[in-house]
Parts: sequence; structure tokens; C-alpha cells
Amino acid sequence: MEHHNPAWHQLQQTGVQSETTYMDAARKEMYPLFKHAPRKVLDIGCYAGGVGHGLKQSYPGVFVWGCEPNQEIAKIAATRLDKVTQQTTEQWGEAEISLLKEMDTVLFLDVLEHMYNPWGELQFMAKHLLSSAQVLLSIPNVGHMSVMANLARSNWAYEPAGILDVTHIRFFTAYEMRRLIYQTGFRIEEEKILSGGKPQAIEKFPVNLDMGHLKITVRDLAHWQELHAIQFGFRIVIGADNQLTADELELRYGKHR
Repeated sequence: MEHHNPAWHQLQQTGVQSETTYMDAARKEMYPLFKHAPRKVLDIGCYAGGVGHGLKQSYPGVFVWGCEPNQEIAKIAATRLDKVTQQTTEQWGEAEISLLKEMDTVLFLDVLEHMYNPWGELQFMAKHLLSSAQVLLSIPNVGHMSVMANLARSNWAYEPAGILDVTHIRFFTAYEMRRLIYQTGFRIEEEKILSGGKPQAIEKFPVNLDMGHLKITVRDLAHWQELHAIQFGFRIVIGADNQLTADELELRYGKHR
């Protein structure tokens, strides 16, 4: 019988993976979410600079500033990007905050779920960014039907990568992603499913889905698609209350105002 080490064996005492399972990808699937071509970009959690390197190839002349706390990885990123900061935003001084005010694009690609306080991170951005800045997020969906089916069997197995990556600290369903965005001072301009199998066609909703230990009533097509979504992508901008609809205000405050 073949034995596999549990995912937590990859963790150091700091809680960081001792060896990454993620590729140094350009993440070009995010490009359709850009409302305008990026000119000055901050990539939070830039790792080795793969995203920024791709941007420089696709958008000549773009300035890319990366934030990466891992010292050794940051050294690699520094060879590919215009600027790399190792300090997290809680440690930033006047120079970093002043530069932040010049950014027209900020990226949080598979990063917020690794943070103890992603709400505070987005609040910090909403306080200092230009009102015209576009912020792109990608967040894994813990509301995926496979996760819920396993949870119904008392299984919550961490993995080296994916929705239940062993280094994830926070977990979000699609609805909680939207609340994260609105409660921290932003509003959604565009939302899309970035990855996930295409669900089989259903002719009529609602429909009852029997998964053995779990039974779900699928409300509509959007609910059906959310159950299959592995990851969501968003383009968000700073949003004042007077710019929001009643439904958006409910996401921000929990009820219609």
C-alpha cells in the first residue's frame, strides 16, 4: 500500500511551505479583467515576479512594483521587476504609501486567503489608492461542491495546493468574497469564474442534488455555476455608499439602509 505524507509535512515552523507547489505563472487569464491597460502596478505577494514579468512583455513600458516578504524569493523578483519591497503593508512608511498613491493597478492574486487579516489589507488599500485605481483579485471558492461533500463526511483534508491549500488561513464562499469587497470600501465592477469544470446543463431550476451524505437544492444557474467554481476573479474599485445599489448596501452593512 502506497503511503503519502500529509500536506502539513511541507510546512516550516513559520507556517510557510518549505517548497512551493505553485508555478511562477504570468496569470494571463486575469488580463480580460483589466478595464484599462495597466501603467503602474503593485503586485502584492508577487513571489518571484512571474506576473510582473508577463505584464512587462504584454504592456511595454509598464512599471511593476512587487511586494514579497520571502527574502530569497524577493531577490529573484528584484531581477525582473522595477521595485521589490519585502516589508508587508503594516510595516510601510511614508515612502511606500506615497508610491502607492501613484498606482493605477493593484493585484491580489491568490494572496488574500493567505493573510491573517485580508479585510484590513483591503481597507488599507481603499484608504490610500487613487479613486480611479483598478484592483484585481483571485480567490479560491471553499463553496465548491467537492469541499462541501467531503465536509458532510467529516473530511477537511488539507492539500499541498488548491482550495484547501495547507497554507490558507482564511476561506471564502462566493458570497463571502463579495462581502469582503464591499465591507472594506470597494465595489465590484466585474466578476468572473476563473477556473472550474463546466457543469452539465440543467433544463429547469430549482433542482435537488443528491450527493449521498449531502443533499443540495440548486436554486438557479448562477448557484449551479458557483458550486462548480474553483476560483473567482474580480475587478474592484473604491465605492462610496452613494454609488451602491440597495443589494450592494446589503453586502456592506448586512441589511438595506
